[in-house]
Amino acid sequence: MQSRNNYLEALGIPDFLYSKIYSDKETSTSSNIILVEFNSEISFCEPGECQDLLIKMLASIELNLGNVDLISIEKSMVDEFIKSNSSKVILVMDSSFGSNEPIYFSTHHPKDILKNSKLKRESWEVLKKIKQCLK
Repeated sequence: MQSRNNYLEALGIPDFLYSKIYSDKETSTSSNIILVEFNSEISFCEPGECQDLLIKMLASIELNLGNVDLISIEKSMVDEFIKSNSSKVILVMDSSFGSNEPIYFSTHHPKDILKNSKLKRESWEVLKKIKQCLK
């Protein structure tokens, strides 16, 4: 992110136009939620349309990138990762992932929602459940 900001600065773009992504937790709450994607060509971990939509999705449940941890892993490693993690909520951004555990959720990846806006409703329902879980 810093190299991107240096690039924008070199172009003379004012810093108030930079995308603000905070890797250090600036909020008083610790990260209780982890967003997982399976290695994707269009990642929400990188700036772009996917991340912009993810930011809007998080804002709809009163979260921001400072409240969550974003990871991109191989699908085969997700079970091991989940077992070794103590977060309050884990959201896997892949609708094919399923779990009966109450802290694990899955929904559509932002790239899929961008391609098909009909997926928004289903994703919104999952986000509302997550908001309830975080209370």
